[in-house]
Amino acid sequence: MPPKKPPQAAGNKKTQEKKKEKIIEDKTFGLKNKKGAKQQKFIKAVTQQVKYGQQNPRQLAAAEAEKNKKKDDKKKELSELNELFKPVVGAQKVSKGEPWSMM
Repeated sequence: MPPKKPPQAAGNKKTQEKKKEKIIEDKTFGLKNKKGAKQQKFIKAVTQQVKYGQQNPRQLAAAEAEKNKKKDDKKKELSELNELFKPVVGAQKVSKGEPWSMM
């Protein structure tokens, strides 16, 4: 028999966020009430590491820019489709005096 694959711990987004908050709380326990700048910097660093992993701000900004670019591309594509398949706005009116009118 082949070895069993471990269950994937993907979970949904809420459970992942709760796990991250728990880790942050555990690592910064008792430090939030301290007044020193050193502790505050440590708390901020731990929070960034847990929430965003080991990515630096440039990578995060690049990922955000790519995400926005995809949204813009999708909007442009949708507007182009709407422009191509625009519904007829006005129908021709038939005057009452013509013999082919159905009135």
